[in-house]
Amino acid sequence: MSVYNRFDPADRWVSLQARSGRRLQSAELNEIQSLALHRDKRMGDVIFGSGHIIEGGQMFVSPPPGNEAIIFPASVYIDGMIHDIGEKRIPITRQGEEIIGLKIVYETVTHETEPKLLDPAVGYANFGSPGMDRLAASPEWVLNDPAATPMYRLVNGEVVTAKVPPELEGFTPVLARRTHDTSGSFLVSGMDGFIEPAEGEYVNLVIEAGKAYVLGYEINRLVPTRIRLRKSLDARKVSDEVKVYKDPGSGAEPVYTLNSKPVKAIREITARVQLQTDVTRQTGMADPLPEEAVVDIVRVVYKDKNYVKGTHYQLVDNSVDWSIGNDRPAVGDTYSVVYQFMRQMVQDEDYRLDASANGVAWLNKLRPVPDSLFNVTYDYYLARKDAFYLTPDGQIRIATGQSDVHPPLPPVPPDILELGELHFPPASGEVAVVNYKPKRLTMLELRSLLDRLERAEYNQAMLELERSAQIADPTTQKKGILTDNFTNFERIDFGKGFDAMIDPANQTLQLPATQTFEQLTFESGESVRRHERLLTLDYTEQVVIEQSYATESLNVNPYQVFGAQATIRLTPSQDSWVEQTVVSNVVWGWWDAWWGGSRTETRVILDENIPFIRQRVVAVHGEGFEPNADNLQATFDGVPVALQPAAGYGAGTSPGTVKANGAGRFVASFTIPENIRTGTREVRIFNYV
Repeated sequence: MSVYNRFDPADRWVSLQARSGRRLQSAELNEIQSLALHRDKRMGDVIFGSGHIIEGGQMFVSPPPGNEAIIFPASVYIDGMIHDIGEKRIPITRQGEEIIGLKIVYETVTHETEPKLLDPAVGYANFGSPGMDRLAASPEWVLNDPAATPMYRLVNGEVVTAKVPPELEGFTPVLARRTHDTSGSFLVSGMDGFIEPAEGEYVNLVIEAGKAYVLGYEINRLVPTRIRLRKSLDARKVSDEVKVYKDPGSGAEPVYTLNSKPVKAIREITARVQLQTDVTRQTGMADPLPEEAVVDIVRVVYKDKNYVKGTHYQLVDNSVDWSIGNDRPAVGDTYSVVYQFMRQMVQDEDYRLDASANGVAWLNKLRPVPDSLFNVTYDYYLARKDAFYLTPDGQIRIATGQSDVHPPLPPVPPDILELGELHFPPASGEVAVVNYKPKRLTMLELRSLLDRLERAEYNQAMLELERSAQIADPTTQKKGILTDNFTNFERIDFGKGFDAMIDPANQTLQLPATQTFEQLTFESGESVRRHERLLTLDYTEQVVIEQSYATESLNVNPYQVFGAQATIRLTPSQDSWVEQTVVSNVVWGWWDAWWGGSRTETRVILDENIPFIRQRVVAVHGEGFEPNADNLQATFDGVPVALQPAAGYGAGTSPGTVKANGAGRFVASFTIPENIRTGTREVRIFNYV
């Protein structure tokens, strides 16, 4: 039987009006429902938006060698309704990009499949008769289905982007448009890029954690992202580059540097070489030589007699032609010929590629004729420039440039946030990263810039006054007046000892200071209470105000319900330190005109960024793990670290691991590895077989 429904949003129906005396149509009941669902969907889209996670929906990707993603129970708004979805385990490949989406499958349920839909009205004529069918919605998580609503994006098994429960998603485009109109796309913090070495032909671009706004939409990346990039290994061919061969003398191995570098491979070398051979006189006038492409006959000798070229013989078609004279060897006699010909040289026999010099190194077997030309055909590597940027949906993308000697920067799509560019040297992993740092400035930073500008204007005015005073005032009146901008050593009093230091970048003078950093310790806890890195006097808590009645209920965690998930806590969770570099500067020679025989040293503070975290011991407290969980191991920014259990807790079966107690807790410590970049870093505690 057919289901009729004439509802169309384009008709702009508001309600259905019943008329007395008219029969009810089945289509009208369907249209009433469609009208209500359409109204609810439009209202829900304003508040939420399709794919909005109301509750739950956390994802866990099993560590290698496991290949599955676990999505916990969730409530998701989609198609105008809120659907409840149970836990689902989805097999993944861990190769390339994988999209996990949500798909709604609608199914019509009839009385034939569900007998309970028959009329339950006992005692009436329609008892047990079929009535209306039901339309059931079955939401399910699917992998790489273009018809599904994308929810999670994985790259090589790592969750890159995921749907998060935003507030009032329908209003977000309005707020985003206003933010973009006033400030454009900008960076709030982090997201600097740097290069880590990788194996073979690749390097890793690491994008730090950070926060940004692209087209007004907030993007918050909590952990660093690693992107595998291929080095610049494209090459270009150079045909017949000409070099002049010089006689290096006996035993030397001459090297001729090629014009384009670095050289990838030599394809071919053609050179003019010289050989001596014995030729037997033939019955005709021409005696053929054993090589082709002969360009000259240098000498012909027979029984200590030197024949003259052009008088006795000539070169014709790679042969010694005796037709121009009457004096020649007899038929059957053997004579010696020294001749030159063009030869394709053999690599690793006649020459080799000298990679360090990017040139041709001639070996001692067969070399070109001195002062002659030889042609080299070879390939050389090209450089490349890439750009990396952030898309409005939170993805880091790479725009790969065209390889060239002086490569241009590739174009990037519109409506994105450019983060920086990458300079790939030819066939090298020493990639230079240029971070654009498109960071917005806070009012405090703007205030600081204004203060610096005002100081610069003041200093400029003082310099002008000082210059005028130097010119106008008599020298006898300048006693007791000293001006110094702390950028050089011209005004230092070398007659007195000093140990002050100057910072030429900030134009400041600093007195000597000794800084020591002590770990917070205390001898007894009887009168002290410890809170992580803070110590306070002991105290007793008491209730000051109590409200035991509630007027309404409020869900303080409406979006992310984690359940019984394990948690870890670091002590300390952050670290601050100062590294100071002091160098000695020696001033020579400027006093030679009136004083000599000595020198003076001063020290300069150098201001520099500290790129790596210092190595120190960090305590980790874990709870919520499975009771007696064994072989709990840790990584710091992806680098494995050895866990040392604290007193009262046991070590794991494998070296460098710990074991949780019966309550699922453990306390251990580890040392931060060396060469870990500063910034927000991820610590993972896990175990698997």
